[in-house]
Amino acid sequence: MTLRTTSPTEPDPAPRAGGPALGRRAMIAGAGVAAIGAVAACGGGGSTTTDDGGQAQTGDAPQGSPGTVLGPASAVPVGGGAIYADAQVVVTQPQQGTFTGLSAICPHQGCTVSQVTDGQIVCPCHNSRFSLDGAVVDGPAQRPLDPRQVTVADGSITLA
Repeated sequence: MTLRTTSPTEPDPAPRAGGPALGRRAMIAGAGVAAIGAVAACGGGGSTTTDDGGQAQTGDAPQGSPGTVLGPASAVPVGGGAIYADAQVVVTQPQQGTFTGLSAICPHQGCTVSQVTDGQIVCPCHNSRFSLDGAVVDGPAQRPLDPRQVTVADGSITLA
C-alpha cells in the first residue's frame, strides 16, 4: 500500500473516478440549505415541543372556542376539578355550585397540567402547583393559571 501526502503548496490530488468530488464550500452550502429546509418544515401553526420528561408543550393560545360544551357539571367534584385537555381548560368547583374556568397550560414552560388532587392543580413537568382559583401554591411557576370563562346551564359546562 502506498501512502501519499501533500504539502500545503501542492495541489490536491485529482478526484477519484466515478463522479465529481464535492468541495468544502459546496458541502457547507448544502448543509445550510438542508438546515433551512428542516426549519421551514417544522414551522406552521403553533409550536409543540417536548420537555425532558416527555411532556408535550405548546406555545399556542388555549384551544376551545366560546360555546364549546366541556361536559357535565357533575364531573367536577366539590373541592376539586376536571381537566378538559382537548380544550386546554381546567374547571374547578371550590365550593358547591361555584365553577371556575382556568387555562390548563402551565405558565412556567407551557406544559399541560395533568391532575387535580388534594385541592391543587398539578403540572407534571416541574411540579408547579396551583390552587383551585389558579393562584401559584408552589413553583417554579411565577404567575397563576390564566382564567377561562365558563358557564353552567342545564347541568353542562360551556366555554363562554
